[in-house]
Amino acid sequence: MAKPAPITFHVPASAANLGPGYGVLALALDMPLGITVEHRTDGQLLIERRDDPHANADDPRHDPVRRGLQRGAELLDVSLQKGLSILVEGTIPRGTGMGTISAGYVAGLGVAARLAKKRVTPPELLDALVPLGGDPAHGAAALLGGLTATVPLSLPQEPKLRQRLLRLPLHEDWHYVIALPDVQMGTADTKRVLPPTLPHAAAARTTGRALGVVQALERGDEDLLRACLADEVHVPYRKALVAGLHEAMLAATEAGAAGATICGHGPGLIAFTMHQGRSPEIARAMVEAFAQKGRVATTLTLRSAFYGALPHATQ
Repeated sequence: MAKPAPITFHVPASAANLGPGYGVLALALDMPLGITVEHRTDGQLLIERRDDPHANADDPRHDPVRRGLQRGAELLDVSLQKGLSILVEGTIPRGTGMGTISAGYVAGLGVAARLAKKRVTPPELLDALVPLGGDPAHGAAALLGGLTATVPLSLPQEPKLRQRLLRLPLHEDWHYVIALPDVQMGTADTKRVLPPTLPHAAAARTTGRALGVVQALERGDEDLLRACLADEVHVPYRKALVAGLHEAMLAATEAGAAGATICGHGPGLIAFTMHQGRSPEIARAMVEAFAQKGRVATTLTLRSAFYGALPHATQ
């Protein structure tokens, strides 16, 4: 019997939260991990992380790709007894807010989904990803691509997490400038600074602005996006963690961006523009703003990723 052909697919990076869309909205970014899966017959499960050489030196039991695969295999009744070789290539910078860990979990779940005989839906995989430690918003974008919203269906008192994923319309002409200061922060560090409660008025304003962000990204409306990216839930507290975040956000807008906000949990920033020609000036302004506060920053100019780890899955 001929050896099965290798399985290949891509998992995009992501920018979650998007200002007032805390924990809900996310964009898939065209900076993917490339996944190649080959079947073995010796029972070994080998994962080579060319995307992150340091991961090969870590305890393999904690590798997100491996953990995602094992959880997916349990969920979908996939046997791993014969073994697999999984190659992970590409680079999503770690500790920057671009969904690196969630992309790893999604990669493993994506492998299991492609090996499974039973049908699987994105909400099932997202509900499997979150208990592993993945972020639901980043995970949704990595699974589906494009602009996504994660809708919590379970109430706080329910023991089982249930979520629905929405893939929302997204204008194709958006360009994103990602600024990455020379500091890394863990998700736990960025969550500790958030207040436990919010005023009702702030909650209402946040809901309205999040809906405005969704429509602005669909229509390519820079003015609406600029007005709606303002946030009261997480950005004011997180931007105080790193010198230059606030100034770089302002500098991006002054240089022609349709607004800027923290990318995921940070410390990276994402600036939006419909005009590719503005990207170099926006990038330069953000780097200079960080430099004035004693921080070195690098930038990436990216487009939307209209693909995900499960491009043909139904919602």
